Amino acid sequence: ALAPDHPFVLTTRGVILDALRRHGEALACHDKAHALAGQEARAIANRAECLALLDRRAEALADLDRALALAPNLAAAWASRGILLAAAGRYDEALAHYDRAMQLRPDDAATLNNRGLAHATLGHHVDALADFERAMQLDPGIDYLAGQRLNARMALCDWTGLQAQIDDVAARIEKGERAMAPFPALAVFDSPELARRAAETWVRDRCPQVAQAVLPRAPKQEGDRIVLGYYSADFHDHATAYLMAEFFERHDKRRFELIAFSFGRDVDDASRRRLRAAFDRFIDVRELSDEAVVNLSAELGVDIAIDLKGFTLESRPGIFARRAAPVQVSWLGYPGTTAIPAMDYVIADAVIVPEGDERHYSEKVVRLPHTYQVTDTRKPAPTRRWTRQEAGLPEQGVVFCCFNNAYKITPERFQTWMRILRRVEGSVLWLFQGEPQAIANLRREASAAGVDADRLVFAGFVPLAEHLGRYALADVFLDTGPYNAHTTASDALWWGVPVITHVGEAFAGRVAESLLRAAGLPEGVAESEQVYEDLAVEWAGDQGRLAGLRERLLAQRESAPLFDVAGTTGAIERAFSEMVRRQRAD
Repeated sequence: ALAPDHPFVLTTRGVILDALRRHGEALACHDKAHALAGQEARAIANRAECLALLDRRAEALADLDRALALAPNLAAAWASRGILLAAAGRYDEALAHYDRAMQLRPDDAATLNNRGLAHATLGHHVDALADFERAMQLDPGIDYLAGQRLNARMALCDWTGLQAQIDDVAARIEKGERAMAPFPALAVFDSPELARRAAETWVRDRCPQVAQAVLPRAPKQEGDRIVLGYYSADFHDHATAYLMAEFFERHDKRRFELIAFSFGRDVDDASRRRLRAAFDRFIDVRELSDEAVVNLSAELGVDIAIDLKGFTLESRPGIFARRAAPVQVSWLGYPGTTAIPAMDYVIADAVIVPEGDERHYSEKVVRLPHTYQVTDTRKPAPTRRWTRQEAGLPEQGVVFCCFNNAYKITPERFQTWMRILRRVEGSVLWLFQGEPQAIANLRREASAAGVDADRLVFAGFVPLAEHLGRYALADVFLDTGPYNAHTTASDALWWGVPVITHVGEAFAGRVAESLLRAAGLPEGVAESEQVYEDLAVEWAGDQGRLAGLRERLLAQRESAPLFDVAGTTGAIERAFSEMVRRQRAD
């Protein structure tokens, strides 16, 4: 009021409006400040941050480049540029920018937190944990920091004092605090209530409902093809693509038009080439804002928008908060509720979401007849026939395996595994190789449990077609919880390896039961931890039974509902048709 044309007042007011999520008003302030201040680096950097919040990333990067040309030591500009690069999936470049910002401002807790996230995404969990710990010392109130630290410790199997951190994060989630992002919370808490609370908090904070002006849509006639939009960052060599490829190929193209909206990295691998061929259109929308993707969806007449990401890495929930189509569906990529008001349905089955559990989901629950998961019966045959020696396994003894990521291993389940190894003489536990620190921690925990650390064998990374051949060496797959094996369980069952799972309470912890029942192996479902342990010991002691289970699984490939891709595709198509019928009937 006193100085309406003061650049510093204007840019500061813009920063405050950004904090209040009034980004349109904020940008007007930043623009005016820039016009008055000219070449003032801080003002340009502030405008860049506002542009980034508006999803105008290219303009934001250009402003940051101008700011750094004027003030090469402006730490905030380096940090902001790192955030934009990370959002574009360029994590190595983002790290270099965060490092430069930290050199200039060593005690910047927010940049430490962001650098930790980039390290975690790249699998550098030791570095991530160090950044999160230091950030906690400087500013423990940073949103989601406590959960990010907890997730890094889980990835490293660093369990010393872990329970106190788990209890603290759980209490904060219950209070509606921004303590942990929804996806990593699924691996820690076997609670559909906490899963929904974490998702609701995240949605309010990160993708609040937006008043979206819906573009005019051409009226659809009865009999017109239903336009399905599939939205994902994983249309490449990724677990979701491995599961869904044949499903996309089997869609009835006379009744459905398929459009892929890809916002993941642009790679030319075997999965991408196969998926491109399966879709009517394959559109790269990495550089488009959420609003632009919504508008494009309207222009293309998408009837149903299917989100295959939820809150997993590189997800774009803001697209669905703005409503990309008249009907929106969450499926396969995220095992829980999205809590997005505009998300209409979640696809599940009677095991994953039993009757009475609907209250844990903001979406209406669609239950498929057998299992919610599709699989690929056209997956490549193993390209390598492994020997035990080549895989680092002993020549004799039962091989228990679990090829899940390390963050899914809990202290409680690991202790069960160690009791199994103590009871089954000469057996080994074959795990997927993580960071060296995670391996060292697991070996230490094994020794503390009275098990020779050498009885833990770690499978290194190899191409998928080679990895699939390793299943022939495994006798029993031991599942994790509260976050089960999903794609890894499907693979094990396809290659004839029986799976033992302990039923959880939440979606993520009930998937393996769903898969086992659909594969015709319900006896692999344990109702308690003790039954899980006893079942593993019982199967390990009866080689004839194990051989019979393997033969049964292999023989049932042609008949088991889990591998009936045509049947599952038909069920989903019937569901999609009914969704559209109901929507058009208002």
